[in-house]
Amino acid sequence: MKKIRWGILSAANIAYDQLLPALRRSERAEVVAIASRSEGRAERFNIPTIYKEYDQLLDDPTIDAVYIPLPNALHTEWSIKAAMKGKHILLEKPAALTSAEVKDIQTAVLENNVVFMEAFMYQFHKQHQRVKELLNSNYIGEYLHVKAHFSWMLEDSNDIRLKPDLGGGALWDVGCYGIHAMSQIIGMKPTKVTMAGKIHPEYKVDTLSTCIFTDDKGRTAEITASVELPFINRYEIIGPKGTILVDSSFRPDVSPDHFGKMIVKDHNNQTVLYEAYEDDQYLNQIEHLHDCIINGLQPRYSIEDSLQVIHYIEKGYESLNNSSVKQELLY
Repeated sequence: MKKIRWGILSAANIAYDQLLPALRRSERAEVVAIASRSEGRAERFNIPTIYKEYDQLLDDPTIDAVYIPLPNALHTEWSIKAAMKGKHILLEKPAALTSAEVKDIQTAVLENNVVFMEAFMYQFHKQHQRVKELLNSNYIGEYLHVKAHFSWMLEDSNDIRLKPDLGGGALWDVGCYGIHAMSQIIGMKPTKVTMAGKIHPEYKVDTLSTCIFTDDKGRTAEITASVELPFINRYEIIGPKGTILVDSSFRPDVSPDHFGKMIVKDHNNQTVLYEAYEDDQYLNQIEHLHDCIINGLQPRYSIEDSLQVIHYIEKGYESLNNSSVKQELLY
């Protein structure tokens, strides 16, 4: 069995807590190197080779693929550098901070014939395939409204998600999941967006925000994100025949029982279906990428799909910034 030899760019917590264990659960992965400017943080990974510079890892000819969990503002630079070195790429979400940056990554990926995927791991949990089956079977009729909510309490004032120059903000951090679910799981392709939010007076990033999307059929979606509310992660699909609520939708692995739950109600708000699913979304993501690398395939979640998601987020922030200007002019 061919093993994919992995390197990790940075000693980020998500790499240590989630991706590294998933790679080690895979029989087709071998983690051989990590690059970090903090040797102490890198040592806890217990990986054979530690590089002090990211370029050193990318220059290692034995590495097939890299996982990049760097701050958002560094995604484009290091994805392009990795592609130019012939490394396959799993890039932590969001892929970039502008559509133009995603297109630059796409160019580098195509020119160097490498596999690229943005790491929305939750989509590889089997509960979302079940949601698609119910939608395709017209179980609740044609959906008319979508609601998604992802929030958590960020208490570290030095966290990079509170730094605007590094791509901080609630929508970039957890709101992107709801936008991804809307556009990639449910399939809504909006044409209009209005975003309202709370910009923190000190950190200058949104710590609470809501986007209202509308598509060309008049269907709507409400996507809420926050880093100052209790931990909630769910999305809901509403149609004329009923609703589908997916609870623990983005992080079922940290729910009390590690299950993702799907509750379907009819038009009288009576529960007609309840299903709970346990799965390994991080491992499934890794194995899908392995299949693509080994068999010369493209991920089912493509860079074109990533471009859609980033475009919607980018336009959301444009709406927020424009509305802030208008509000200031009123006083």
